[in-house]
Amino acid sequence: MITYRVRRLVLLVALLASCSSPSALKVPGGEWGGRNLELVVGNTGASGTFKCGAMGRIDQSLVLDSSGGFDVPGTFDPVLVAGGPHPARYSGMLNGSTLQVNVTSQGAPLGTFQLEQGRPAAFDVCNF
Repeated sequence: MITYRVRRLVLLVALLASCSSPSALKVPGGEWGGRNLELVVGNTGASGTFKCGAMGRIDQSLVLDSSGGFDVPGTFDPVLVAGGPHPARYSGMLNGSTLQVNVTSQGAPLGTFQLEQGRPAAFDVCNF
């Protein structure tokens, strides 16, 4: 038979557990590099450098869902081609120290990039 004190203790523990939420998992901060994209991730967002001097920006944390994925709005600025930032979407998946990033802007895919944590980016030559 469970005593009154034990029941109160169990109820208190259950109540405390329901009130506290675990901190959200995020893409780890730092430099992520691959072919034609370098992504610098911080606590409150990320900035990207693409081939040919194009730039990207994400103004929110890259919070991961239960399967290790993310999908956040941002901007993409081709700078040299047609300057000015455009709305963009950054989505992807974290798997260990590998980050896959898909970027779309104005309904068009800009690419899928495989990035490694702490690796410098390698950019192809611009041909324009």
